[in-house]
Amino acid sequence: MLDFRAVLLACLVSLNATGSELITDLATLRSLPSADAAKGIAVKIEGTVVGLEPSAPFHFFLNDGKAGCFIKTHPSGRPEQLAPGDHVRVEGLSDPLGFYPSVREGRVTILGKRPLPQPVKPIAGELFAPELDSQWVEVPAVVTGYELADERITLALEVHGLPFKAELPVSPDSEARAAELMQRPVMIQGVMGTIFNRQRQMTDRHFFVPSFAAIIPTTPLEGAHDHPLLTVSLLLTGLYGPSSPVRLQGVVTQLDPKGFYLRDESGSTLIQAAKVDHIPPGSKVEAEGFGAVAPFRPVLRASRVTLLSSGSPQAPLPFDFQTSDLSAHHAEWVTLDADFLGQRDGPIDGILQFRSGGQFFEALQPNQGRAALPALTTGDRVRLTGICELTTTHALPRIDWVDGFRIHLPETGGLFIISHAPWWNTRRLLFALGIMSGIAVLGFLGTGLLRRQVKRQMQIISDKLRSEAVGEERDRMARELHDTLEQQLSGIALQLDSLDHAYTRNPVAASATLTLARRMLRYTRHDARRSVWDLRSKVLERDGLPAALSAIPETSGSPVGPSIEVHVSGEKRVMPPGVDFHLLRIAQEATTNAIKHGGGTSIRIELSYQPEHTSLTITDDGAGFDSSTVQTLAGQHFGLLGMRERAGKIGASLVIKSAPGAGCAVTVLLSNEKSS
Repeated sequence: MLDFRAVLLACLVSLNATGSELITDLATLRSLPSADAAKGIAVKIEGTVVGLEPSAPFHFFLNDGKAGCFIKTHPSGRPEQLAPGDHVRVEGLSDPLGFYPSVREGRVTILGKRPLPQPVKPIAGELFAPELDSQWVEVPAVVTGYELADERITLALEVHGLPFKAELPVSPDSEARAAELMQRPVMIQGVMGTIFNRQRQMTDRHFFVPSFAAIIPTTPLEGAHDHPLLTVSLLLTGLYGPSSPVRLQGVVTQLDPKGFYLRDESGSTLIQAAKVDHIPPGSKVEAEGFGAVAPFRPVLRASRVTLLSSGSPQAPLPFDFQTSDLSAHHAEWVTLDADFLGQRDGPIDGILQFRSGGQFFEALQPNQGRAALPALTTGDRVRLTGICELTTTHALPRIDWVDGFRIHLPETGGLFIISHAPWWNTRRLLFALGIMSGIAVLGFLGTGLLRRQVKRQMQIISDKLRSEAVGEERDRMARELHDTLEQQLSGIALQLDSLDHAYTRNPVAASATLTLARRMLRYTRHDARRSVWDLRSKVLERDGLPAALSAIPETSGSPVGPSIEVHVSGEKRVMPPGVDFHLLRIAQEATTNAIKHGGGTSIRIELSYQPEHTSLTITDDGAGFDSSTVQTLAGQHFGLLGMRERAGKIGASLVIKSAPGAGCAVTVLLSNEKSS
């Protein structure tokens, strides 16, 4: 049964072939603009198959002797089997998809066999030339690795020192053939493929190689025993260049994704090899291969590794970046102690950050070994064991310009915690300081609010105390007027009342009564004036008793009267309410009596604050009197009586000592227990 689409395609090709538009060579097809290639122009080209798509061998690369192109075949136009070297005719339509236009819906007719075309041999600067896309080329390379997947085997290459990949169809012996080619210089023939994005911009290059027959080693695979046996320190020196096959013998110190590290008596280096899982650290091996340039120390690209004997891992060398011989420790298995700072994830390895002395460095942990790491905390003291890699920030890797290093840890066993960080680390301290700062701020705010509240309460208390003080002062004034003026006026009234009866019956007694009433009236007037003066004076209230006593000379003295001196001793004591007032009044009364009746030249007022009592003494050098008559005089002199009453009100004793011609001393003695 005929395929309708195949018949239609054949008709379209025939119609285009009879017209003016028919593409018969690949150079013309590749020169089409994308818009024209999208029109599906008929293509009829003869050429040689140079390569197959590994995962879809019915699609292939065609070369017509001048240019190359990718061909997508139509299901009905595919031969049962295609192979490199087939001479074919392709009929199809132009397709814009590709770095250059390609052919779609291709119907393939095998015409015979032809030798593969002569390859183009690009130099290093031409490897990314656009016109080499889909071209049959030959390049020198070194096979550095391989991977088997997706019905193809992919080789890792270095071509003119640049990394490339090559894809080959899978065959039963693919892995064995790839292992034989590891680290060997070879010549590769294949199709140059281009990786591009949707805007048809080149992003990479790789090779489609038809089979392992197109990979030709440039050095013999046999005769390794004839290669010179060198030490690590002789690699790439003198007569042994990168194209000279050599051998190294030593002990494996640590495995690496690229191979393993080998140590001999002269030093250590990296051996790049494909399969080393069966060679544990401590094994003595012989590696055959070619030296290759690498920073600070050459490496060996091993084409063959032979296990000579098994053994225990050797001891790592102690390392100190400040004092160690750096050139001797590059690629060496070392150990050092450091402080853990932190970690982050890298694309291939976990990156641990450390500080040793004043040097900061990183340790790289393979991702497959991350689970074996102990839990680390910033500040932990750690012992590291691994491969030392010197680093530099300079453009050239000279040993004189080394300014850092990193440690490549093994999958397991490369890290041991010596001591854990103290609980009070920087992070916790900063956290605690933050909390304390917050508490302090809240404390300041609370203190401010408390001060404001206390200020309001103090204002309320002050107003209340002021109000209470005014009330107390009023009470005191009332008591003062009641105890002095009212009683004195009552006494005067009684004396005057008695005159009504005594005046007619006993004129002499009436005269004496009138004289007494006059004296009482004069004293009352004097006392009232003093009370008014006390009300107007703020000295006692504001400055206390010592200051109020010091004001007596100004208020009681006169230019022609006796001199008045005031002396205060001891530590001032706060008296209960009213005590200071009564003491002041006693001092004023005693001073007034001395001025009026003593006739002396000096008066001394002494206030003494003692630990057990407070005393007030007023002395004068006047005429004096007989102190035995004090009780009699008190009845006639109301000042003496008032002083006794005031002393009694405050619980003090009043002592008056005098003699004719010897002056007078009035002493008020107040116990501190009674004044507290």
